[in-house]
Amino acid sequence: MNIYIYIEGAGDEDDIEQLPRQRPGFRSGIRSGKETTTGLRQGFIKFFQNLYDIAGENIKIFIVMCGSRSDAYENFKIALESQPEAFNVLLIDAESPVYSTVTPWEHLRNRTEDHPWILDAVNFEDDWCHLMVQTMEAWFIADIDALREFYGKGLRENIILQGMARNRSVETISKATLKVWLEAATRRTEKKKYHKTRHAPKLLALLNVARVCQASTYCDRLFTTLTARMATSAS
Repeated sequence: MNIYIYIEGAGDEDDIEQLPRQRPGFRSGIRSGKETTTGLRQGFIKFFQNLYDIAGENIKIFIVMCGSRSDAYENFKIALESQPEAFNVLLIDAESPVYSTVTPWEHLRNRTEDHPWILDAVNFEDDWCHLMVQTMEAWFIADIDALREFYGKGLRENIILQGMARNRSVETISKATLKVWLEAATRRTEKKKYHKTRHAPKLLALLNVARVCQASTYCDRLFTTLTARMATSAS
């Protein structure tokens, strides 16, 4: 069994090699060979290490960074056609609050900002769509120890801790607020203020998955779904 996770975010040349057969007229948004697109894939591989351990030798997990959210969705749809025997998963930012009364697909279709590319996402299984709520940075503030380890001296973690005390969950914090907190908390460190392209891959690799899943319902949903799918495949 193969599991492919198509993720919104910067990719590199290795990701281009893993993209599914493309439809005529479609060109992936991944820009390779540039320093600004170092790629998040290695960080995600570290973050998903527990899943790789469960997979063992019989199940292969492939992480594919796809560039923009619309490109990630397009590559996911192509994969459904070109490799239907695999378990294909889309993982993108929610970008806005997610309500428990709607599925991830419904959340995306309800967002006018994601029209028109998401509107044909109908009759897809719920387990195929997963959200970073509201963005991947929510996972970072869920693990202050990882931030301490990466940024070291000068980290003003109280900015994040005080902000979190006013919110019931890391998933209720807006994208803009997450960015403000991280930049303010890190600007006095040797690595300077938070920079997604340069810092996110290394932060992903340092995260304590159990801690992030406890803080983020949708992150837990992702790991639970993939673990259950592998258990079903092995039985």
